[in-house]
Amino acid sequence: MAKARALGLAPFNVSRYRVGNETFERIPQEFCQENLVLPVGQVGDFLLVAFANPFELSIPTKIQEMTGKRVIRLLGRDKDIREKFSKGNERPAGFDDVVLQIGAEFGAEGEGELKDDDVNEESGPIIQLSNRIIEDAYYAGTSDIHIEPQEKEIIVRYRIDGVCQEKLRLPAKVGPALVARLKIMCNLDISERRLPQDGRIVFKQYTKKSLDIDLRVSTAPLNHGEGVVMRILDKQKSTLPLPALGFT
Repeated sequence: MAKARALGLAPFNVSRYRVGNETFERIPQEFCQENLVLPVGQVGDFLLVAFANPFELSIPTKIQEMTGKRVIRLLGRDKDIREKFSKGNERPAGFDDVVLQIGAEFGAEGEGELKDDDVNEESGPIIQLSNRIIEDAYYAGTSDIHIEPQEKEIIVRYRIDGVCQEKLRLPAKVGPALVARLKIMCNLDISERRLPQDGRIVFKQYTKKSLDIDLRVSTAPLNHGEGVVMRILDKQKSTLPLPALGFT
């Protein structure tokens, strides 16, 4: 913030920005990685670009020639911009392939709820879905994950910067299996569906990626089945030493 104020540039928190497929549509990823810049938005004919090195004045000119857009420079931290490229290969895939597998597994069955015997913790699509929801939420900067059963479908919402955003809709029949999988990860009783339960997931036990996060999990019976709320606790970010909090 102090550096941005001294240079007369607006600061931009790159760590909260989510890199997507559209990020590098106008500026090639190789160019961004080489020059430590990251396109973060567009307003009319202006392109918003976060720079790690604001003194390299030739780069905005190159970007303007490349895109035909005028460049507004923002100041981002060098470390945050580098992490966006290093995390590029770690980012979870979309949900399309898992949704197709779930459709094949559950879609052909008749209506009605799944029985306890149908809930198998080793069911591939359900394991992939639960892991991918948590991974995708973490990379999106989510604080809470809400899994809400409705009459005909189950809705997954992320709370990002205090605002709930809908992420995924699945067939209602998937709900009990997904909730049961999350309960298994928490060591909760999957047969108890009428009382609220609380638990904890140590997620690094369930993923091959280098994610060291815990989740505080609460389940509760709702009108159309069990709902789940998960609070993401990122141990790498949330733990602060006392001096950083202003104490001696």
